[in-house]
Amino acid sequence: MVTQKEIAKLLGISRTTVARAINGSPLIKDETKEKVMKLIKEMKYEKNIVGSSLAIRKNKKVYAFIIKSKNEFYTKEIIYGLKQAREEYKSYNYTIEIITTNINDSQSQIETLKKVLEKDDVDGLIITPLEKEKVYEIIEPHLDKIKVVSLGIKLSDNIYHVGPDHVKQGKIAAGIMNVILRENEKLLIINNGDDKISSKEYLEGFLEKAKEGKTDIVGPLYAGGIENSISMIKKICDEQEIKGIYINRYAQDIYQKMPKEFFKDKKIVASGISETVKEMIKDKIIIAAIMEEVSNEGYTSGKRMFELLYKGIDVEKGRWEISKSHIIFYENLEDYVINIGG
Repeated sequence: MVTQKEIAKLLGISRTTVARAINGSPLIKDETKEKVMKLIKEMKYEKNIVGSSLAIRKNKKVYAFIIKSKNEFYTKEIIYGLKQAREEYKSYNYTIEIITTNINDSQSQIETLKKVLEKDDVDGLIITPLEKEKVYEIIEPHLDKIKVVSLGIKLSDNIYHVGPDHVKQGKIAAGIMNVILRENEKLLIINNGDDKISSKEYLEGFLEKAKEGKTDIVGPLYAGGIENSISMIKKICDEQEIKGIYINRYAQDIYQKMPKEFFKDKKIVASGISETVKEMIKDKIIIAAIMEEVSNEGYTSGKRMFELLYKGIDVEKGRWEISKSHIIFYENLEDYVINIGG
């Protein structure tokens, strides 16, 4: 009997892609799905019903703690990916209950986590931990009974992690800025603090790489919010000939509130993507944005949890599955689809 691995080899794709096509996942292109379905029909592929029936007897419930941030795109994309994993493996009685927590309310996440761990039906946790030390302290006594995957924020070396390398993303943004700005042109860097997920690391990577360039760096200057940032940027740009701007947090909200004519002689690179950022790239306000595969991070965390629960895979110490980063320019903007499945 032909296997998924053999089909994948014939088509020059991964076995995961074949499995997604068979299970109707929207995370792959329609043309790829059509090629897979055509070949499995020609080769008379049959799903392993015996294996599936055995797995169906195992009911596994996972609680996913997801952060609701100001940029709703990230929350919605993560949830979209988790739902795709849940849908793909639902025939195995694998369920994921999604719990969202405001990014500024870490105590609420901790209290909800404690209540969930009191339940008898917890087989796994997927969590973006706002307070890493406290969350690990709460989870550690349960690690012999439940599986844990951290998402976005690395929890511990002995816990499987899925997420991007935000420092590297900051370096990519600065690398682009070093190229598009001329020697001694002024680059303004605005620091809007730590969102406990990415902004601190974006800035760390950006500064490290920016210092390798030949621009005249102004900052980083701490602004502490949207309105303060707008006032600070306008004031500095009135006083100095600023040619480039980088903001590690609230960037899209800040740029959206500023007049378009302000940007006519400015070069801007953004960390992160959203519908608003896409529109700003179309309007030539933002030159480039560094995008992580957010929905795929949600999907991968759900898939890895399935494998931990149903296949008994041991997590290697220090295991970190780094999601890919993409550079989005006007020219390739339409190649990247924002799912926002709600």
